[in-house]
Amino acid sequence: MHFRYPSREPVSTNIDLRLLEVVSELERTRSVSRAAEKLNLSQSAVSMSLARLRKQFGDPLFVRTSGGMVPTPYALDLMGELKKASDILQGALDRRVVFDPETSERTFRICSTDIAQFTLLPALMMRLRKLAPGVKIELLNITGDTAQLLESGEANLAIGLLPQMRAGFCQQRLFQGRFVCALRKDHPRVKNELTRALFESEMHLSVTTAGTGYQMLEKTMEAHGIQRKVGISVPSFLGVAGIIAVTDFLAIITERLGTILAEGKNMKLLPLPFEVPRFTVTQNWHERYSLDPASQWLRSIVSGLFKETNVDELRQRPILRAIRGSAVRPSV
Repeated sequence: MHFRYPSREPVSTNIDLRLLEVVSELERTRSVSRAAEKLNLSQSAVSMSLARLRKQFGDPLFVRTSGGMVPTPYALDLMGELKKASDILQGALDRRVVFDPETSERTFRICSTDIAQFTLLPALMMRLRKLAPGVKIELLNITGDTAQLLESGEANLAIGLLPQMRAGFCQQRLFQGRFVCALRKDHPRVKNELTRALFESEMHLSVTTAGTGYQMLEKTMEAHGIQRKVGISVPSFLGVAGIIAVTDFLAIITERLGTILAEGKNMKLLPLPFEVPRFTVTQNWHERYSLDPASQWLRSIVSGLFKETNVDELRQRPILRAIRGSAVRPSV
């Protein structure tokens, strides 16, 4: 009896991969009954699977001979390709991405305000020098494109006073802080206490940069009806200490940054004369990279450095000395 099979058409990609096990087992056993036994199936189930595969591939695949079920040339080619595909699939299932900080030369990109150049980078670079000497850090400014950079993987973290981003982003609290007023130590009118009247009568330095929580600060002052005379606006915190030390300007900055900037400078910190909610600094990333070992490692380092660290501890750290003599220059 001769079977006639239709001419071979392009094979559909809608294939039950479990059927391909039948092909492999038939090739090994050359017997429907033994293949069924190995697969814990009935002989009829194996025969039906073979029929479906014959129709699927437009080829007999196996024919009966005196030596048992023998694969056709097409089946032999097919099994060779299936073996390659199986190896690739198994490799993908077994694959575990390993990140070794001691040998890695990876560059991590962190979005933050320039505050990070004082409060994040020096401490981070000191830690990396010990744990991951080949790892590099590139610091980017927080902008309207930050979320897109995190989503695409062009940036690994965003750190700052950031609201919860849209769905798909993860956020971890690092620490809480507060705003204080910075001014020069020998200010002619403001001594050891800053009253509301003095605050409103003095000229102020204002920093206009994203991710610092200043929007919340402005809303708080507006709610209190507090007027601030801004005499100078600067786009970053880098020159604040130098300006404060030689002028009569007042500047509202974070206590953590102020503690660092005031070291060795003609500058002091005073409480604000009105209540301002404490702010929360977070690290943010896209959920695509939540399980990436390298990203997990970076987040754990950052969290370990800054999570719940208070200002008194910061004052005692050798990092303050390192900052003044640091040669670290972030990429921007």
